[in-house]
Amino acid sequence: MAILQDKVGLTNEDLRKIRSMRPGRPVDLQLTTATTTKRVRTEFVGMDGTRCMIFRYPDEGKWGSLGDGIFKDKSMIARYILEDDTGEIIAFKVKIKLVTTKPSHLIFTSFPLIIQRHDLRAEPRAKTRIATSLIDELSDSAICDSVVLDISVNGCRMSIEKAASGTKPKLRQFVKMYFATAKDKNMFLTGTIMNSNSDEVSLYYGVKFETPADQVKMLLQDIMLATG
Repeated sequence: MAILQDKVGLTNEDLRKIRSMRPGRPVDLQLTTATTTKRVRTEFVGMDGTRCMIFRYPDEGKWGSLGDGIFKDKSMIARYILEDDTGEIIAFKVKIKLVTTKPSHLIFTSFPLIIQRHDLRAEPRAKTRIATSLIDELSDSAICDSVVLDISVNGCRMSIEKAASGTKPKLRQFVKMYFATAKDKNMFLTGTIMNSNSDEVSLYYGVKFETPADQVKMLLQDIMLATG
């Protein structure tokens, strides 16, 4: 991804994506010094409106000394994965306004002037809010209810409330997904839980479908007609 150019150009959609960044999630910082460019991983802490953004100072025990790349008025590039929402990576340039060591080691920066976006997925996904019941494929036992946030013929992303009753899926678990809106109650999708992450309220899971693509398309048409 190319280095960002300094110009004002945030759209409402850009702002929505920036405001979708969740505290506690990983963020990649690209730092430059007189001799090198370094990329390090740290944590997004939050933002104060459009006045500033806050990042946790990267662990120098892991990344080495960073003082020559992180100081007031120094620019850096941040990259953040909006996987929960859109499957995109956003990148933006900011200028360091303040580095604190107490009570926490934090980096305060300017608010972005422009962002770049890159889709992580090979195929487009439709955003949805479709309720589904998860069943373990091997034991045929109920797992829990979930909501599909986006879906394509190859897979989907779903959310489950942390406080919801029932068990939770496990990585690499083979599951069946029954949709309440499907006309044929015997039609379901099968897939494998490939990844997971969470925020304060919900757990998020990525599912890779094992059902053939033509059958997925038929069910999607059925569901979209019922929910459209």
